[in-house]
Amino acid sequence: MAKHVDKFSEDERYDLGMKIIHLVLDTCEVKIEAYGLENIPAEDGFYLCANHQEKFDPLAIWYTMPKKLGVILDDKATHRPFISELCKIIKSQKLHRRDVRSTISSINSITNDLKSGVNYMIFPEGGYETEEKVLGDFRPGSFKSPIRAHCPILPVCIIDSYRIFDKGYKTTKPIQVHYLKPIMPEEFENLKTQELAELVKSRIKEVHDVYQK
Repeated sequence: MAKHVDKFSEDERYDLGMKIIHLVLDTCEVKIEAYGLENIPAEDGFYLCANHQEKFDPLAIWYTMPKKLGVILDDKATHRPFISELCKIIKSQKLHRRDVRSTISSINSITNDLKSGVNYMIFPEGGYETEEKVLGDFRPGSFKSPIRAHCPILPVCIIDSYRIFDKGYKTTKPIQVHYLKPIMPEEFENLKTQELAELVKSRIKEVHDVYQK
């Protein structure tokens, strides 16, 4: 399917992607607990922002998310095995950090998609090279599209996903995915991207500091 995406509808590709993700996580016996599902906006066209601890993070979100969700990843990540195929069958946007023209084009595409009702998730830290229990800086550029699209931002706090590789797949501690109260456009319409990045990080940090031990 990844080699012949034009032969299948977007729904068919997404359904297969979700089946694969569930199969992988269930087979590995990765435990995932979701909290705050009632905070997910009823209307599509929202921008999900999560902290980043490990490769399992987007899979944990897809596993628990009841709505169709695209992903925004750094171009380097989209070339990894399995992730590469997923990004071909599930709606995705690549950010070429060192290519300004390409980045601008991606931001414009994401903005237009959000306006048309596409949901996206992004990890504003841009990676997880820092110490797992510490939140890194949220990149201001990650918030240009939701500001332009005037859409809700859904903060998500991920807890303990780093343990999957540190402690093994069958760790007794489940990955926690906390869906927080959405930040509505009227709350950030006068904020600059840096200010919005700090606001979203602070909302996630409140939960992170309580649960990440």
